[in-house]
Amino acid sequence: MSWIERLFHVKQEPIEPIDDPLPTFSLPGYLDVNSPTWHYVQGWALERINKARERNDNINRDLVQTAALRGEIKALKELINLSKPPKGLLEDEE
Repeated sequence: MSWIERLFHVKQEPIEPIDDPLPTFSLPGYLDVNSPTWHYVQGWALERINKARERNDNINRDLVQTAALRGEIKALKELINLSKPPKGLLEDEE
């Protein structure tokens, strides 16, 4: 047996199947907006939005970099807006 065969010659144990069903997320989750975790996440996101806006104000950015920063800002805003009630079907997005 060569050293390569010895290196990769490992007895693998069979993987047992999982009988538990996967969880379903059909009900809307609950977000405790008064929890310390949410306050931390919200503060972190607001800080990241402000830093992204400052970076976006740089005139040396090309269109792709500007679009990427705008996408980052939009995603962070969506994260913050999780604490707000969902908008109706005909309401405009921010």
